[in-house]
Amino acid sequence: MAEIKLEVKVREGRGKGAARRARAAGLVPGVIYGRGMEPVAVEVDRRAFLTALNSDAGLNTLFDLRLAGKEILALTKDLQRDPVRGAVLHADFIQVDRKQEVEVEVPVHVVGEAAGVKEGGVLEQPLFHVTVRCPVTDVPEAIEADVTALNQGDSLRVSDLQVPGGYAVLNDPDSPVVTIAAPVSEAELEAMEAAAGIEAEAPEEAAEGEPGADERASAEEERTSDETEPSETTGSE
Repeated sequence: MAEIKLEVKVREGRGKGAARRARAAGLVPGVIYGRGMEPVAVEVDRRAFLTALNSDAGLNTLFDLRLAGKEILALTKDLQRDPVRGAVLHADFIQVDRKQEVEVEVPVHVVGEAAGVKEGGVLEQPLFHVTVRCPVTDVPEAIEADVTALNQGDSLRVSDLQVPGGYAVLNDPDSPVVTIAAPVSEAELEAMEAAAGIEAEAPEEAAEGEPGADERASAEEERTSDETEPSETTGSE
């Protein structure tokens, strides 16, 4: 796996205010920690960091962090995101050793066209990632799941994945990764549509128990009043 060189610098100041100023300057606040080292508060250029994470390795990207003339080999342990916009608010980096093994989540990529799909079946993938233990410098970008031989009713399980030597998949071996379901018949489809129609009518039967117009208006007025009260916005460093 290629190592991405990334310049980081010690973050001046602590707290939410310092973190907000860093973000406003196009930086991502973060922390580097690991065995045998004191945690260090840092900040990294947002564009360079997100560009690196946009590679096929994603969160498993191996970083060569350059900090005050030192080189720190690290993985992204965690990202905190804005719950609405999805913007990265904070990054945790964990220092690693080239000789150690790590446990990481790796995406499963389906390859081939299943025989059962050619006959009208439907491919379902209940497992999109597997947890792998491997050398830190040899994390796979993905594990392939070849579905070519699967017929309708067949499943490809974790134990069926062709994993190169040096990797250990930690998921339950019997967990299905891909299944080929038989197509839904017209009779089954009509039954599902009928059931959906019954569920759609159910709320109307409960309408008698709803509050009257005056009660609803009063509740809405109280809620509007609450929303106009000043509130303190909190953020995460």
